[in-house]
Amino acid sequence: MPIRVPNNLPAVETLTNENVFVMTDSRAITQDIRPLQILILNLMPTKIDTETQLTRLLGNSPLQVELELLQTASHKSQNTPEEHMLAFYKSFEQVKQNYYDGMIVTGAPVELMEFEEVEYWDELCEIMEWSKSHVHSTFYICWGAQAGLYYHYGIKKHVLAEKLSGVYKHHLRYKTGMLFRGFDDIFYVPHSRNTDVDVEAVEACKDIKVVAESDEAGIFAIKSNDDKQIFIMGHSEYDADTLKKEYERDVKQGKNPNVPCNYYPDDDPGKEPQVVWRSCANLLFSNWLNYFVYQSTPYDINSIQQEASKAINLEKSDLTVSKFGGTSLAGADRFRAAKEIIEADKNRKFVVVSAPGKRDARDNKVTDLLVELADSACVGGGINLDIDHARNLLSEIKERFVEIEAELRTGVDVDAEFTKIEHDIFENGQGRAYITSRGEYMNGILMAAYLGEPWQFVDAKDIVFFDNDGKLLLKETIKAISDRCAKLPRAVIPGFYGSLAEDGSIETFSRGGSDISASLVAAALHADLYENWTDVSGILMADPGIVRNPVTVPVMTYKELRELSYLGATVMHPDVVEPVVKLGIPIIIKNTMNPDATGTLVVKDKKYYKESMEIAGISGKRGFVVIKLEKTGLNDDTKLRQSILDFFTENSVNITNIIAGIDSLILLVPKDNFEKTNLSFFEMEANIRKMAGGIKIDITKDIAVIGVVGRELGSSPTVVIKTLSALAGRRIDVKLIDHGQGQISILIAVAATDYAEAIRSIYGRFV
Repeated sequence: MPIRVPNNLPAVETLTNENVFVMTDSRAITQDIRPLQILILNLMPTKIDTETQLTRLLGNSPLQVELELLQTASHKSQNTPEEHMLAFYKSFEQVKQNYYDGMIVTGAPVELMEFEEVEYWDELCEIMEWSKSHVHSTFYICWGAQAGLYYHYGIKKHVLAEKLSGVYKHHLRYKTGMLFRGFDDIFYVPHSRNTDVDVEAVEACKDIKVVAESDEAGIFAIKSNDDKQIFIMGHSEYDADTLKKEYERDVKQGKNPNVPCNYYPDDDPGKEPQVVWRSCANLLFSNWLNYFVYQSTPYDINSIQQEASKAINLEKSDLTVSKFGGTSLAGADRFRAAKEIIEADKNRKFVVVSAPGKRDARDNKVTDLLVELADSACVGGGINLDIDHARNLLSEIKERFVEIEAELRTGVDVDAEFTKIEHDIFENGQGRAYITSRGEYMNGILMAAYLGEPWQFVDAKDIVFFDNDGKLLLKETIKAISDRCAKLPRAVIPGFYGSLAEDGSIETFSRGGSDISASLVAAALHADLYENWTDVSGILMADPGIVRNPVTVPVMTYKELRELSYLGATVMHPDVVEPVVKLGIPIIIKNTMNPDATGTLVVKDKKYYKESMEIAGISGKRGFVVIKLEKTGLNDDTKLRQSILDFFTENSVNITNIIAGIDSLILLVPKDNFEKTNLSFFEMEANIRKMAGGIKIDITKDIAVIGVVGRELGSSPTVVIKTLSALAGRRIDVKLIDHGQGQISILIAVAATDYAEAIRSIYGRFV
């Protein structure tokens, strides 16, 4: 089978002349086949030579292979034309949402530097960490292998007394291994390096093993026990003249190099070298592709991150309501991605949109600008009434929509829309709710026009109703949505706002209200599925700011979602999707920029869905105080106990958890409650002692709480045992343990200084 490469890649002509079957992008799109997706992180200075060498070897296989080339953004290539890099290479930012069957990390001429001194080391570490969840098998070469061993297993390198250069005899440690299947007892490999790995450290590491070596050149091949990582110390990919070029370069630079060993006939640089490693090189790469990639990678490449979880058995939807968040509609490119998603499934019949979010970290959300505009333009809206500033903000907001329309060519008259909005604000005195809702309104009009017939725009003010106190009129809203939308083939509805039933003026939900709008639409139309499209590929098992690249939870229940939200996780709050929860409509959280990723499915009951994960997530918060009260018979004295609890209530101190023993009462309290009420710990102690003489009070400040959520907590002690053993293994002192009443969560209090380490240790125990 051919290897698929980008059109016009220089390697195409070279390999075609060698009778290597190469297929370009334009030809490959006509073939109905699932090729292996291989990513090459090319760190070599002679990038075109390395591309050709690796493409040649990957092409010598019965499998169809599709290549992508990756460069580091933190280092600019000095030896390869910039136009070549721009045409054929991608940055990590461009590929990090993708999944790959295999990845190759090349060597680099930086081996005499400490790893941390390398310009792109931090970026390389990020890529190597990412590869664990986004690449099925990674193949590291030479310095890349040393870097991988150091990052993944802490194995250091050391500088050799002199450069190792030449072609050396090798043998296998394990003749039954699949990586070297078909190899002769003796085979040859080129080496060219100034450093080597610590052999003792390699031998001592139980997660990897040496599979091939040389008496002269040392270790050649190492693999991880799970076959996910291959480390090759030599350069099987080298061309016949690569060592020659390196030797002549070093001579020219006055380095007085040794003649490469066993390379030139009779060690005479005047003679042409003979290739004795080509067949072994082809077989090595062919074996890796066949046995370590093709035969074990999942057919659905996007399921690599959840290989252990299998596919979710989601029943087919005949009617789907899709909500697109602000980041999913931040600019024209995001609109295009959303349109592709919508049109990919004919059952996506109703779309709810948010206002444009941030395009990058320095950008502003349109709703934030509208809030600032409302503060400046509305009488009583804020202390900074400034009409000139308000007009400037409106102009800035208008420009965002002008840019989107200009790129998409929807035909919407943005100027006319904003002329009306401007008149409504500055002439008709429309208030805060009207102003802050215009982002959703404009995005709704643009999306409906962009999708074209038969899509229609339905203004939320005509179907979502509030009373004069701003409370949602649920029955009236559900009926209005059903009456209006059930007759339509397709519709786009702006989220976040509706109108007062009494006078028709605009009213809004609280921030994040677009989720509520979409939930109402799904409930009113009895949808089979509610899709929530955002900028993440589902709900993560832990905070990515604490755990590096946490896995996505494939499926969870509404109750688990509620518990995680309550315990501090930044996930969709269950209150905003209450209408679909009541009807048992499944919710799936997906990534607009990576629509093929599995996402997280939220359902009423998981028993019909295959699931191998023991827990649904880990979340927590800092900033708590543990108050322990002890007195003989404390809980037999119900009057005293109630007086103590009433004291906290009267002082507006919220008690998060209460654990009662025969003689003790343990209270978990948010620390900021005391700061807001100006109630000091001294005053608290004094008042409680007045109520109960002889009571012992112990206060532990700076506490963090961690919640572990999972449906198995109520039926099996395994989750609790694993959680506590993980903390014990790190010598983390547990201040409090509370098993939730719903038996799907366990809450643990630890010192705030142990918070991050505790979460990492618990996560590591389950993943």
